[in-house]
Amino acid sequence: MNLTAKFNLILIITFSIGLCIGGFYSYYLTEDNALQQVTDQAELIMQEALAVRSYTVNEVRPIINKAQDGEFYPQTVPAYAATQISNLVKSSRPEYQYKEAVFSPTNPRDKATAREERLIHQFIADPELKKLVGTFIEKGKKSLYIAYPIKITNPKCLACHSDPDLAPPAMLKIYGRDGGFGWKLNEVVGTQLVVVPYQLPAKLAQKTFYSFLGSLAALFVILFIVLNFMMRKLVLIPVAVMTKMADDISKGNITGNELQVTGKDEIADLSRSFNRMRRSVSKIIQILKKTKRVVR
Repeated sequence: MNLTAKFNLILIITFSIGLCIGGFYSYYLTEDNALQQVTDQAELIMQEALAVRSYTVNEVRPIINKAQDGEFYPQTVPAYAATQISNLVKSSRPEYQYKEAVFSPTNPRDKATAREERLIHQFIADPELKKLVGTFIEKGKKSLYIAYPIKITNPKCLACHSDPDLAPPAMLKIYGRDGGFGWKLNEVVGTQLVVVPYQLPAKLAQKTFYSFLGSLAALFVILFIVLNFMMRKLVLIPVAVMTKMADDISKGNITGNELQVTGKDEIADLSRSFNRMRRSVSKIIQILKKTKRVVR
């Protein structure tokens, strides 16, 4: 095996080990980064839903209530408005799901599932708990969720949710008397939930990971070519010339020019030493020739 093959073999082995170590670390790093990115986006959707709820209560409801036409408009309900806006967002970002899950909702679509009820119970058990972030597996698919508690802090909400007999007749006409009643002030009745399939951050992580590996491989190829070129120019060619000259000298052929030496590196020093050795050998051969003539 020649020097180039040995050098390239060592370079490839070193790169392979470095790639495995760097790839292993970078995959988990990019996965964590992608998960944080998706979590931040889910958090943004949650904050938008909260903003819609606040806007509906403070801006939309007072204007519609001024009409005093005896009708009930679901658009004045903050949960309805937030859900509708989130559904519009979902049309362009279908991977994100928003829901306001309640034990006993006015609108049946907001009925909490068993998993969502467990989240609500966590908020009830710990009144200081403001947010839950976690994962769950459903039908073999892993999902990430962010949950906020729905707590009755506005006494005006009890006008529609305390007793069916006190609720607006127009509302009862739309939703009936079966759900959304019996709520109390400062009581946690449900949870706001943003759900994202875990495959989304996984795909982002894989995309970043493969881009990193591709960049690293491209860098290695460039480095491989440059190092081989420099090794050939700075080491192999000078060594090959010296090898040929040494072979000629061993056969008694001392004709030809000395090596052209430039620079101050180790190869240059070796070339200077080789030239001195060549001159010394040449002088020894000349002395031997003269001695031989004298003896004759």
